[in-house]
Amino acid sequence: MARITNLSDNNGTGTVSLPKDELEMCDLLNESGLPDSDVQLMVMMEAPGEWRVSVLDDSDVDDSWYTGETPDTGVNVNNANSTSR
Repeated sequence: MARITNLSDNNGTGTVSLPKDELEMCDLLNESGLPDSDVQLMVMMEAPGEWRVSVLDDSDVDDSWYTGETPDTGVNVNNANSTSR
């Protein structure tokens, strides 16, 4: 379903609204009928002026920064201490 909307400014970031009826159709609203803020979306530019929005499921999301659990990537990362002067 095509919709025309204006690009909004949100602290220097462009914001586009998703129609509520389409969010409901995709089961992306909570029990109160508001957008489910636990849902994570990925926005990728396909071509200049063309974007794709995808809903991520739990297997797509690396939340190690959030949970404190670092995934084993096989990459050796050194943590060097630094001092400020």
